[in-house]
Amino acid sequence: MKKAVRSAIKQAVFGKDFLIGLIAVFTVVLASSFSDALEALRTGGPLENGFHLQLIAGALVSDAMVFALPVIAALPFAASFVSDLKSGFLTYYLHRTSRRDYLAGRCVACGLSGGLVFVLGTLVCCLISAPVFIPMEDTVSKAAAAPALYTGLLKSLALVFLSGVFWSLCGLTFAAATGSKYMAYASPFILYYVLIILHERYFKKLYVLYPKEWIRPSSPWMPGDIGLFLLLLGLAAAAGAVFFMTAQRRISQL
Repeated sequence: MKKAVRSAIKQAVFGKDFLIGLIAVFTVVLASSFSDALEALRTGGPLENGFHLQLIAGALVSDAMVFALPVIAALPFAASFVSDLKSGFLTYYLHRTSRRDYLAGRCVACGLSGGLVFVLGTLVCCLISAPVFIPMEDTVSKAAAAPALYTGLLKSLALVFLSGVFWSLCGLTFAAATGSKYMAYASPFILYYVLIILHERYFKKLYVLYPKEWIRPSSPWMPGDIGLFLLLLGLAAAAGAVFFMTAQRRISQL
C-alpha cells in the first residue's frame, strides 16, 4: 500500500494540474491583496510590523478565496480516477497492485494535493511579499507582534488546508459516482453553493454546515477551535469512505 500511495502522491503533486492550482491560488491572493499592497507602496512610510503576514492572512480568508476554494482544491487530482478508468490505464494498473491499494493511493493523494496546493501557494506569496514589505515595516514591536501574526496565519492556513482536503475528495467521489471528469470540478462548487443557500435562506442557526464558517469562524465552536478541525477531518473521512464504496462498485463492473 505504501508504494501505491507514494506513487499516487508523486503523480498528484508533480502534475501540471497541481501547478495550475498553485497559479490559481497565487492569482486569487494577489487579486485580494492588490489594493492594500498598492496603498502601502504609495504611502512609502513605516508600515505596521508584520504587514506582509497580515496581507497574506487577509487574502487567504477573503471572499474571493472562500468562493474559489472548492474549485481550486479539485484541480490537482479529483479527476484522476475517472481519467484512469476511461483511458484503460486502470485495467492495466490493477494487474500490478490490489484494488484497495490503488483506491487508497488515489484517495490520499487527492486529499493531500487538494490541501497542499493552498499551503504551497501561500508560501510562494509569503516569499514574494517578504522582501518587498519587510524593509518598510516598523521593527520596534517585532517581538510582541510576530507570535500572534504567525499563529493567526497558521490557523487560517490549517483551516484552508482541511477544507481543501474535503472539497477535493468531494470532487473525486462525485466523479466516480457519475463517471464524468467534469463533475470532479463542478460538484464541489455546486455542493458548496447548495450549503450556502440552505444556511443563508433556511437554516441560519445551522452554522456547522456553513462552508464560509469553516474558513472564517465567527460562531462559538465546541470545544473551541478543535471542534472545527475535527468536523473537517470527519467530513473528509466520510467523503473518502463514500469514494471507496463507489469506486469499488465501478471497478467491479470492468
